[in-house]
Amino acid sequence: MKENVKGKHPNLDSPYVAYPYKYSFIVDQPQKCQHKPFLVVIVPVAPNEVMERDSIRNTWGNEKLVRERYAMVLFLLGLPSGKNAELQQARIHQENVRHQDMLQSNFIDSSKNATIKMMVMLEWLRDRCPQAHFAVKVDKDILLNIRHLMSMLFSLDIPHQNYLTGQLQNSNSETITLYPLGKCYIMSMDMPAKILMASKEVKPIRKDDVYIGICLELLNIAPVNPPKPEQFVFIPPKLYDRCNISQLIAVVTYTPVQMVSFWNDVHKPGSPC
Repeated sequence: MKENVKGKHPNLDSPYVAYPYKYSFIVDQPQKCQHKPFLVVIVPVAPNEVMERDSIRNTWGNEKLVRERYAMVLFLLGLPSGKNAELQQARIHQENVRHQDMLQSNFIDSSKNATIKMMVMLEWLRDRCPQAHFAVKVDKDILLNIRHLMSMLFSLDIPHQNYLTGQLQNSNSETITLYPLGKCYIMSMDMPAKILMASKEVKPIRKDDVYIGICLELLNIAPVNPPKPEQFVFIPPKLYDRCNISQLIAVVTYTPVQMVSFWNDVHKPGSPC
């Protein structure tokens, strides 16, 4: 674990800051990848979303070993802003001391800066964890089944290079760009460096998932659908079905409480089906 409060961006009063810019991590986990994880899961969160982080820690984020392969879950955030920023930062420090699973970069955390957050995530993966096999970006409201996900990635049919998968969408631009919906996407570990290289030629836009698609287009790398797209559900189910939920890789939930409820029910004794 590393903590450093120096090197802040000079325009902290602005909700939007530029990329590329030499951002740095003021909370870092430089030793985490010494365990040589098979899978690194990054969850972008806002500084004040403690309940969301804890709900993940207490459910799917606690699944760390699947068939003797290691998965690692980290939370990514920017700087808090507003009247309580100093208090929030102190609490972030305390939370990180307890859990040692947080990454914080020195840009203002704002929905307008989603692309910056995604790019610093890629920088961390490139610089800190190239020895991993795959990385996942997943939103805080997604209940992720790491066991099912890793089983999918163990398949001989899944390439370990030039691979990015998720629920594919089309952009509304004149030249239709395929991009993975930002709720959850998976990439081989060569992709962070390649996307970062392509980003030097692409003007940033606020929609981070569309931006990924534009970079992929420049790289001439096409994102693909997962082997079983039906295992990725990003519209909250109208009716809860224990059997169905238990077979999904990713499903959106309304609240942290619902995430914990779904998890506990699926993992209680007895077959879910």
